Amino acid sequence: MMPGIAAAFVSAGSFTVAGDLTADFTAGVRVLADCGVDGTPLGVVTGSSYASPNTTVTVTLDSGSLTANLTHVWHGNDIPASLCNHAAQHMSGARDALTPANIGAMPADRRVDTVAPLYGGGNLWSNLNLGIAPADTDGQGTVELATSAEAVAGTDTARVPPISALRQAYRSWQRDDAGRFPGLILPAYNLFAPNLALPGTTAFSRASSGWVLGAAGIVKSYATNAPRYDYDTSGNLLGLRIEGAATRLNTIAAAPTAPENVTVTAQAYTISFYGTGSVVLSGAHAATVNGAGALPARVSYTFTPTAGTLTLTPSGTVQHLQVEARSFATSPILGEGSAVTRAADVATVALSGIDFNTAEGTIYCDFSFAGVSVQQRLFYVDDGTNNNVLSLFVSAGNKITMAATSSGTAIVYTEAASTIVANTMYKAAFSFKNNSYHLVVDGGSAVSDTSGAMPSSLTTLRLGHALGAIQPLYGAIRHFAYFPRALTTAQLQAMTL
Repeated sequence: MMPGIAAAFVSAGSFTVAGDLTADFTAGVRVLADCGVDGTPLGVVTGSSYASPNTTVTVTLDSGSLTANLTHVWHGNDIPASLCNHAAQHMSGARDALTPANIGAMPADRRVDTVAPLYGGGNLWSNLNLGIAPADTDGQGTVELATSAEAVAGTDTARVPPISALRQAYRSWQRDDAGRFPGLILPAYNLFAPNLALPGTTAFSRASSGWVLGAAGIVKSYATNAPRYDYDTSGNLLGLRIEGAATRLNTIAAAPTAPENVTVTAQAYTISFYGTGSVVLSGAHAATVNGAGALPARVSYTFTPTAGTLTLTPSGTVQHLQVEARSFATSPILGEGSAVTRAADVATVALSGIDFNTAEGTIYCDFSFAGVSVQQRLFYVDDGTNNNVLSLFVSAGNKITMAATSSGTAIVYTEAASTIVANTMYKAAFSFKNNSYHLVVDGGSAVSDTSGAMPSSLTTLRLGHALGAIQPLYGAIRHFAYFPRALTTAQLQAMTL
């Protein structure tokens, strides 16, 4: 053993050494102490401090204690359990690997090849006894490669993910962070909402102002014909807000304090507002709606009144109060003194302006719906009529559905298995060509239809609505991409994970 460091006994769990050796005796380093006739206890450094001219070191021993017979200490150079791990660092291929020449005057004609620590006794010159520890996957410092069938998560943190999982994680990160699709052909149309700008081939209009929650957590106004970018209450971008027309029925909204009467019929209505106050409903319907908290928290309540007069009585802090005739709340509608209508968002792309393939293609969409149980179109590709159509929509049964019509005949109408939930992000990919239509949602199994001719003479892509602006989407599109090739189902699954 190499000469130790001279040490002076302080207590059963501490000693001093000359000079500033705090860098050598850091917490976690293993220590061997020579206490003469009292033994050589092993322990772990718990702390050290320097006060000229000495460093005081505190330790926790595996057993026993330091004694006044302490003369020297040795410390390891690896953390944790450095002394116990030290031999492994001299293995073949390790950090401080030893060759036969390092061991001593071993005869040149004697060869030792080992990947395990050497231990035992004997004379290195002639009768070296070797003990080879069996290999296993549980030794300290062992990192085992996980197979593609094994979960990476769990308590076995030594496992590393397989290459396929790392590759998928990189692709998903590139898609969501930069709007790119590594490993695939370039999209001919790529709307990536985090850019806060639409592709130049997109025609967008809205015949009124519009409002959404901004990144700062306050309601933000957008001018007529300006696309809106919506955020959640934590400041995360939801995407390009696309909605059909909606009317706020109450006339005082910004900060109402007095009761107001609204004429209603026997259909679904939704009231929503920001703030810590409450609104009492009476007349055609009786209920008390309590606020969810200050901006940006928003509460909504859906109900079906009897036909007649609904009275709204606000109390406390109520902001942007809104009553509308539908089964879910749309984005806030501002303006005072009368009922206010927000016009529909209309986004279209002329296929002549992009590299559109008339024989095949794939559309990817990352989106959310503000409400469910009503049919809403994610996109609608048509020939200017309803005779030739490719479309993806959520059905009234809350299923993401692919549909195609060719020469006036419906040839595809297939639903994905999962049921969607309002205000939840989904990723869907729809590939299409003659007799081959496939839909994948969130990396799940593909649903397919293998019959039907590709629709012809397609001219227009409509985002968030069908022809005539009917069946509008009420939600947000974070990413929308068109590829001029029908991608494989494996690619559809990978791009939606």
